Amino acid sequence: MKPRAASVNLAAILCLAFGLAVVPGCGKSLDYVKNMFGFGSKADPLASLNPEEAAASLAIQAQEELDADDYADAAKLYQQLKDQYPYSRYAVLAELRLGDAYFLDGKYIEADGAYKTFVDMRPDNDAIPYALYQQGMCNYMTINGVDHDQTPAILTIQILGNLVETYPDSKYASMAKARIAEAQNSLAGHEFYIGEFYYNRKDYRAAMNRFEGLIAHYPDSGYHQRAFNYIAEYRDLVARGEIEEGNQRPGEYDSPFTVTDVNDTRY
Repeated sequence: MKPRAASVNLAAILCLAFGLAVVPGCGKSLDYVKNMFGFGSKADPLASLNPEEAAASLAIQAQEELDADDYADAAKLYQQLKDQYPYSRYAVLAELRLGDAYFLDGKYIEADGAYKTFVDMRPDNDAIPYALYQQGMCNYMTINGVDHDQTPAILTIQILGNLVETYPDSKYASMAKARIAEAQNSLAGHEFYIGEFYYNRKDYRAAMNRFEGLIAHYPDSGYHQRAFNYIAEYRDLVARGEIEEGNQRPGEYDSPFTVTDVNDTRY
């Protein structure tokens, strides 16, 4: 089972909020908050709070929704907090936790965007290793088998590779290495899948290119020995004179695959 976002309790997340580096300032008026959230009674606990206290209260409410697995409601509250108190220290918290709410709700495209925004806007924040890891995980979670487009696997490797290189001592770096290995295995599987397709079509040279590339680029994958087996079988056919070396399947045909080189990695 693929991992979920790291669980953070309410006390810890509020501590993070106070530690995040932002420029302090005043939020918008509390009247605006009343209009947006429907507050207005004298019993409303936000009515007597200043903007920073109101922002803190919204952060608590959002975290409670998150803890209760009400991810959509949590995302709405974090988005409201960002929009209405952009200069609050809790706005930075909301930027990060908005990504978590989307991620836990399985909305990986939205989560990826939220984490990327945080990384781009807060490059010096202590939470960047976590945000990078989660951004990589958004792509990892959309890897959909060796017979599908491998862009998510490539992005997983790129983003998590950046994390490992930039923050090698982070606890998230060691976690990232495992996900990188799995994404690389998906690329290897894709290469093997295409090679096997060509081999079955008797386009032996194209198949050998795939199998040999797999062995060169992904020597530790679970497809390594299987690729060797096909290469050995091909060489045996050549040795017995059943086919000529470099034999191509005659005629033109359409391939269902599009092959693109990304950093000298075939996929």
